[in-house]
Parts: sequence; C-alpha cells; structure tokens
Amino acid sequence: MRTLSPEEIKMADALTVEKQGVRSIELMERAAFQFAMHLLGKFGYLENGLIVCGPGNNGGDGLALARILASWSLKVSVFLPDGFSTFSADYQENRKQLPDSVDVFTGNAQALNSICSRFEWIGDALFGVGLNRPLHGDVLDLVSTMNSFEKLKISVDVPSGLMDKMPKDALAFKADWIGTFHSPKLSFMFASNQDYVNDFEVINIDLEVPETRGPALVYLQKDDVKQLLKSRKKFTHKGTYGHALLIAGSYGKLGAAVLSSKATLAVGAGLLTVFVPECGYSVLQTSLPEAMCLTGKGQLKITDLPDLEMYQAIGSGPGLGKDAKTAEAIKELLTRSKFPLVLDADALNILAENKDWLKKIPKNSLLTPHPKEFERLVGKVGSGDEMLEKAKKFTRKYKVILILKGAHTAIVLPDGSVYFNSTGNPGMAKGGSGDLLTGMLTGFLAQHYTPLEASLLGVYIHGLAGDLAAEKYGTESFLASHLIGEIGKAMSLLKE
Repeated sequence: MRTLSPEEIKMADALTVEKQGVRSIELMERAAFQFAMHLLGKFGYLENGLIVCGPGNNGGDGLALARILASWSLKVSVFLPDGFSTFSADYQENRKQLPDSVDVFTGNAQALNSICSRFEWIGDALFGVGLNRPLHGDVLDLVSTMNSFEKLKISVDVPSGLMDKMPKDALAFKADWIGTFHSPKLSFMFASNQDYVNDFEVINIDLEVPETRGPALVYLQKDDVKQLLKSRKKFTHKGTYGHALLIAGSYGKLGAAVLSSKATLAVGAGLLTVFVPECGYSVLQTSLPEAMCLTGKGQLKITDLPDLEMYQAIGSGPGLGKDAKTAEAIKELLTRSKFPLVLDADALNILAENKDWLKKIPKNSLLTPHPKEFERLVGKVGSGDEMLEKAKKFTRKYKVILILKGAHTAIVLPDGSVYFNSTGNPGMAKGGSGDLLTGMLTGFLAQHYTPLEASLLGVYIHGLAGDLAAEKYGTESFLASHLIGEIGKAMSLLKE
C-alpha cells in the first residue's frame, strides 16, 4: 500500500475526478460516508458528538460527516471557528446542505471551551494534509482547547497540525482514533508524533493513484509480501534451503545466540551452524540440537572466525559484547564475506566505534539498529523526519539496507525507498525480540531470497508472530521465546 505525500494526494483526488467521472463534492461525500461507517464500526452507537470544522476541504469532510450521522438519527453538532474569511467550494456546498437537526456553534477557543462538557466525543476536521506550517494564534488556542477534552477524540484523515516535517515545539490535535483516507500518512510512522497518533484505521475511498517513478513509500501489508514466500517442492532436501552461520554470544549473553538460532531455523533454513565462544558450546548443543555448533579460540567471547566458505548467509551481533578482540573479528568478517551480511546489536555498536569500517560492509547487507544504535551510527536524531532523512543518506552512502526497528519498523533502501511495517505491538518491546529478527533475516537469506525480499518477509512475519503471541499470552506477558512458537503460524497465515 503506497503512502502518498500531500502533493500526491491532491493529484490522486484530481485523477479520481477525471477518470471516474465524479465531482469533487461527490468524492467528499464518498469519503464522509465511509468514515461514518468505520467510525460506528469501531465505536458502535456514538451519541452526542461535536465536530470542529475548518474552512477547507477537511472541514467540508466534517460537515458532510455531521449530515450523514444526523441522517442516521445520531445527535451531532458542529463548531465553526471564527476568524476565517475564505472557504473552499465544497465546504460551502456542505454548509448549505447541513440540516436543521444539526446544531451549529461558532466562536473562538473560549466559546468552544464553554460548550465542550455537553458532548460525549469531539471530532477534529479543522485542517488536513494541505497544512504546511505549524499552528499559531487563535487556531493554536482552539486545538489546545480540543486537546483538553477528556472524552473520545477522533480525527478526520489527519490530526490537525500534524505534518510530515513536524517542528519539535509544534502542537497538533491529540487523537484517540484517526480514520485516514487511502493510506496512513507519513507522519503517523514516527515515534516523535506518538502523542498525536494513538490508533488509526485506513479507509478505502477508491482513489485513482498516479504512477510514480521515484523512490517508493509503502505501508507494508499482507498483499505486499505474500507473493514473495516460496513454496517448498517435494523433491528437495536440507541443502536446497541453505546453510546459515550465526556468529553470536559471549559469557552471560548466550541466550541471545540461542534465540537468534531458533528463529533462523523457524523460517526454514536447511542447516545452521552457530559460532560461539567456548563457554557457549554446552548451552547451544543442549538448547538447540537441530543446530551445529563451532567454538572459537576465546573462552568467554568471540576472538576469531571460522571458515566462511560453506555458508550461504551470515548473521552476527546478538550477545557479542564489544571486546577489542571481538571487534577485530567483526572487522575481519566485513573483509572476508563475499555476500550481504545481517548485522545487529553489538556488531553495530562496534561499527559505531569504528566508523571507518563502515565502508567495508558488503553491499546490500542488512543492518538492524534500534533507535539508540542508529544514533550511535549517525549522531543525535530529533524528529522522525530527521531520522528518516539520515537513514536515507546512510543507505545511499554505504549501499546497505537499514531496518530501523520500532512501532512501524522502517526498511530503508539505498535508492531512497522506504517500507513501513504494519504488524507488531508494544509487547515486542522487550529483550530478545531483535535477536529473533536477526535470525529470521539470516534464515531467509540462506534460502536464496534477495536482501529486499528477506527484509520484507522477515520484518512482516516477525511483527505478525508478535501479534499472535500477544493474542495468546497478553501484550505485557509474552516473551521472545513465545514469539518463536508463532513464526510457523504467521507464515501459514501469510500463505492463505
């Protein structure tokens, strides 16, 4: 599902009007009707709402929504702020069509504050994606008043004030739920905007989307990845599905190696060898008899490498530690590897402390930092937009794929394309989850998936397995080891 920029949304609206032979007011009606259906589907019978409508087409959507809800015998009122002198044509048409059963209030923030307590929910239809500067003056006061409302707060398409490039000190409407048209907005993907985007639902209004030849911006869905998953043929064997190598673990952190190893096999790698320090031999042989185990010269940490020739994929980082000899082993890995690597955790932290080694990373390698690991690589990051721009610059410079872990894990490609994940939940924010992703990515690469295919499949299935684990054990209570048991089910669901 392509995520559209404000400019592309404007083009899509115009293209829809042209190709489908509808008027813009009819497209607005379609959007408002679908929004009303999703709103009631989400919250049931909503009584006594107030919709705050701005002067543009987002306000027109709000007016149309009020009329539709009123036609379904729901009590709804609108608030039209003072201070606007120009109004869009579709806003004006919907204002004329507003029935007498819809009470209309006008005034400033103080007037809004005086009536808010009468209502059970408030709807935000002030400004849409066309907003290109932070809220200020009377409008800022208005949104501040709306944010103080203590009951249900919803937004039509996008919370007013929220932009892709959001200044640090700017304010937006704090929505409990957003019904957004066609696709999520880029601003929804950033942790820096979490106060404004609690929950959203994508509403399909059958837009005609213009073709683009530039970098892709995609909200990753099942249909985007299901065709990538290969079916196993009858006359195949373990060698068909590749031999993976994981270089992981140190004294006290061997659990990371175990988790990563189990995930490598869970996604279908035919063979797995785990290279650990001597202290990890018994741990790996006991906890995972399906894997082969090699040990290096170091008793408590990785200090050297095995022969790399027999493997189709190599992952490293979980539980490694940052000892100087371990760092030299990672440097040697970068030099000796003849294909893309999966690098995570302490492998990335070692690179962050030796930035001149970054140019040694094999082309199309997969780097999987969490936010702090990413900052160690590129420097302090402020807004989500700044993080994304730095990620694009990094991937372009070093010709690697960055997998920025988070609520909407972002896969950033060297050409500037970005895929935001739609699966996963806050229960995955605990130790071990990232180690699993490292193993899954390594397992997919071993099976001869391309680095991009491995990234898309690994990230989506990782999140889906987390969602299944949350259903079974509860968001707070499931462990990374529980998630392993859901990988197979997640892959089966992807095939349906």
